[in-house]
Amino acid sequence: MTTIIRKRTAGAAAATATILALALAGCAGAGEPTGSEPGASEPGAGGGGKIAFVIKPLDNTYFGAMAEGAQAAADEAGVELTVVAAENVTDDSGQASKLNALVTAGYDCYVVNPTSQTNLLTGLVPVSEAGTPIVNLDLPIDLDAAADAGVDVTTYVGTNNETAGAAGGEAMLGLVDEGSQVALIGGLVADPGNIARLAGFEKAVEGKLEITQTVAADFDKAKAKSAAATILIANPDIKGFFTPSGDMAMGIQQAVEEAGKTGEVAVVGIDGTKDQLADIVAGGQPAAIEQFPYLMGVQSVQACVAAMGGADIPDNVETPVLIVDKDNAQAALDAFPAPPEGFDVPNPFE
Repeated sequence: MTTIIRKRTAGAAAATATILALALAGCAGAGEPTGSEPGASEPGAGGGGKIAFVIKPLDNTYFGAMAEGAQAAADEAGVELTVVAAENVTDDSGQASKLNALVTAGYDCYVVNPTSQTNLLTGLVPVSEAGTPIVNLDLPIDLDAAADAGVDVTTYVGTNNETAGAAGGEAMLGLVDEGSQVALIGGLVADPGNIARLAGFEKAVEGKLEITQTVAADFDKAKAKSAAATILIANPDIKGFFTPSGDMAMGIQQAVEEAGKTGEVAVVGIDGTKDQLADIVAGGQPAAIEQFPYLMGVQSVQACVAAMGGADIPDNVETPVLIVDKDNAQAALDAFPAPPEGFDVPNPFE
């Protein structure tokens, strides 16, 4: 296991802060690439190289942690990393335009965390034609559409969303009595990750818990809070909420607290954001599923380094998840956004 997964150097933290600040400023309109400028170098492990990192909005803590992990891994490997971000989670055309600018500049590897399963395919066509590695991060590209477009995705790095949802179901089963009523507050209805996480939860609790309703809150904290408040009023017998988003989990927990039901209604959300972990430590929501976007960023850069060096790499790498509760929440919070001590994850590309 490499130290970049566990610790960040001061230089890595400073570089990430610069990326985040510039990217947020760019959301106001400039949209220029941030991070390292392209420069001549020989790609490959230990030989430098230039990696383009195209991601969803950095003002979201989840995607910000991805960029932080990627920068730490790039610093460790001695490669240059340039980060561009969508302005919001539905900024399909804006994100595609930023990718196009990077393709024009030319990089040795492209990491893409698309806003939809197809929005970056046109821009990736010349990348694939040139034989340049493409690492798909987090949201899976539609492989059928990619094949039709002539895009060859080198590898996928991310959480198995159904596995994460199942972990949420396992956590909920440990918090509420069998037969209890629970509600699901999802994100965007058509989002594949959202669908898979909800499905994983449903399969895990099938025949054990009663899912009274499933509503969509668009990955929005305020909407999730409002939905939970409405459900709590309409159904006072609800004992738990599951959500595929850390930000939405915080909104739902606020609704639970305002209803005076802290400790009576369990909230379990995927992501394991810093706010979620701190809330568990403070005695708020009882559990979260930490899926380590920081580690995803690390592994995506590790994949690029291996591919640039000519190594054969697996088609798919699942970043592991961890159920966090009162017993390990402080350790998870202390290590955030990296995995806690004892949760060792080796470089899958070595």
